[in-house]
Amino acid sequence: MAEIIFKRSMNIGTISAESDQDFLENCFLETPEYEELCDFNNKKMILLGRTGSGKTALINKIKNDVDFYIEIRPDTFALQYITNVPTVSRLINEDINLDIFFKFLWLHEILSQIIKRYFAYNRKNFIDTLNEKIDDLGRINQLKKYMSEYEGIFFDEGSTEKITKDIEKQISGILGDDLAKIQGKLASNVKQEIEVKASQYINNKQIKQLKNIITLFKEYFSSNKQRSIVVFIDNLDENWINNETKYKLIDSLLNAIRLFVDIPTFKILIAMRADLLAKTREVTNRQNEKDTSFTLNLNWTKKMLKELLNKRIQYLFQYKYKKNTIIGFDDIFNFDVKGMNAGEYIISRTMMRPRDAISFVNHCIQAADNENNITEKNVLDAEKIFKRERYDALKHEWENVYDSIDTYYNILKELGSSFNYKELITPEKFKKIETIAYDSDYMADKLSKVARYDGDRSREKCIKDLLNILFTIGFIGIVDTETNSIDYSTPYRSTLSELDFDENLQFAIHPLFK
Repeated sequence: MAEIIFKRSMNIGTISAESDQDFLENCFLETPEYEELCDFNNKKMILLGRTGSGKTALINKIKNDVDFYIEIRPDTFALQYITNVPTVSRLINEDINLDIFFKFLWLHEILSQIIKRYFAYNRKNFIDTLNEKIDDLGRINQLKKYMSEYEGIFFDEGSTEKITKDIEKQISGILGDDLAKIQGKLASNVKQEIEVKASQYINNKQIKQLKNIITLFKEYFSSNKQRSIVVFIDNLDENWINNETKYKLIDSLLNAIRLFVDIPTFKILIAMRADLLAKTREVTNRQNEKDTSFTLNLNWTKKMLKELLNKRIQYLFQYKYKKNTIIGFDDIFNFDVKGMNAGEYIISRTMMRPRDAISFVNHCIQAADNENNITEKNVLDAEKIFKRERYDALKHEWENVYDSIDTYYNILKELGSSFNYKELITPEKFKKIETIAYDSDYMADKLSKVARYDGDRSREKCIKDLLNILFTIGFIGIVDTETNSIDYSTPYRSTLSELDFDENLQFAIHPLFK
């Protein structure tokens, strides 16, 4: 490869999909997940993956492939102001269940955006358009009534003050004199009375009206299948509202989207980080089974990652740097690192995500600045930088679920590169783990708690909890003795269960963190 001179300014793309359009457009890998999302008979609606698994890249690609798309950001409509509404704030502080109200707001936003953008909203034109395809005067009249009632609030651009004022007016109208009862801590019977009244009102009126519109849309799109439409809801992990309320609103969103599943040539796609869904389930006691049939897990194999890297490296040299020879991944990583093929070495140090692989290769290219070849030393130097980068990314990814990643990394270093879980239950080994947990600055942290033996729980239970968290984060994997491979956490198997543990169960630390 004498014609190549590596420069530290070179890269095979950035780790952010938003700023990686050139490589995404020219090097996109059509995965099985992409094919599923493009199939409108497939009603997967929750696109689930860990940080860097390619959720945003998939969404951006699909935007270019469908006839029409609508993007909803949670920080751009009334939900972001919800905690500023005095009445709602009082109810939230009293821990009153507002799921039905939050569900109403989500449905309202989704439907109003479809009406405004897809139908280029003008009330008369919109009704006339539906009338052409739907012969149901009763439902059409119900829709007219609903549009008349809410047009000024949700279909016009309004100020923050107007939105919050109207939301408070609706809530106050629902509860009436019950608001006067909210003075300090509510008795359980009063709380239940308020919840029932609000739920009945919204179910009987608002939700019923919205379901009517959804039914009309189902009929409309059934007779108008020429155009595909996708509603994207992304950026749920950003700081658009305080965390405690965020998880309740996400729980309500997941309940709301199920109402749209039967509309032909129409999809709602929610992109979610796995840790965000895990935390939502923990806070709201949401059952995993509710979402299984609607969830599409992003899962990358070594072969897929290698193919992605190959596409990007070829594009870098053939099109961006106008080299005459086709140069791929195997061409520049055709040597060994610590006795292992360099390409295999690089991919084994990732957590099987495109962002990891792209970042590691970029660091290797930068380490070979002004050289004709990438060497073993370049890869090892790049790995040191990549390790720090990935560790910081893991801390950021899981900080809302587990506060003390540092504590568990310190425990990890006591375990050895591979171990049997029974070994950790011995008094000597357990004492070392317990000592690290006690020395942690995060004494109240969930991670530290599960590692402490307090006399009420067996050491075995504590160790199982500890290993489950280390596995979920990605620090350790299960050794498959039959295939001599290591299975790490994936969206399909993100946690360990009691069935995973037996006398011979072996774990290994992820190679990047040994």
